[in-house]
Amino acid sequence: MTDTFRHEYFDDFERDHPNIFAAKLGLLRTAITLDGTRDIGFTVSVGAGTGSYETALRSNGLVTDRIIEPSSNLAAEARARGFDVTEALAQDVPFADESIDTVFYNGSAFGFIDEATLRDLFRAHYRQLKPGGVLALLDVPPASALGLAVQASFRISGESYIGEVLRSSWYSADTPHKEYWRTTEEYRAFLEDGGFTQFFTWQTLRRHLIYQNDAVEPVVEGYQEGSYVALVARKDIESDHHIDRR
Repeated sequence: MTDTFRHEYFDDFERDHPNIFAAKLGLLRTAITLDGTRDIGFTVSVGAGTGSYETALRSNGLVTDRIIEPSSNLAAEARARGFDVTEALAQDVPFADESIDTVFYNGSAFGFIDEATLRDLFRAHYRQLKPGGVLALLDVPPASALGLAVQASFRISGESYIGEVLRSSWYSADTPHKEYWRTTEEYRAFLEDGGFTQFFTWQTLRRHLIYQNDAVEPVVEGYQEGSYVALVARKDIESDHHIDRR
């Protein structure tokens, strides 16, 4: 199978949109630390791409211990940045129960996973997380300004104003299209089914798309305004070890 993912889709856009990159990095840092209230411990990043965000986190003292990345092209870039990378789908990587402090998906990796598989994966993450551990999902909501523009672009051939706007707001028309667009509420329902009961949300990139790279946008609580949103689930500190959530 041809690997359609290329590092240029990610690194070039991040280089050309530094303020958007900084805003998204701020959201990621807020999500995995619960706004600076916890150490991230043993941390796994799923669908990390080239490891650009993990590299930026590392420069701020937040170390990603393991990357799961199915694209061989992107995995090679992440390894070159010094990360321990497993080239596989997340659902195919076994971790021992209560062995991980933090799992994060910074982007749409879970947007390529069907519902049944994703529900099983969230149940597995619940078992794998230590009590008090965190699972963070960061992505573009389907009803956000960016989400709607991206979905509209799928139906437009040739040049268009939507394509011009997307180029100004960090999305590449050449980036492989994720298959599944789900709301924050839908993901929360999947996580609740997996055993999680504590949830947090943060958001950024609330300006109109053409202005998002003008300055670094702040991270604020909630999920109903931003073009980039973090849904964070925390495992209960006193988890029930006897519940079988398979």
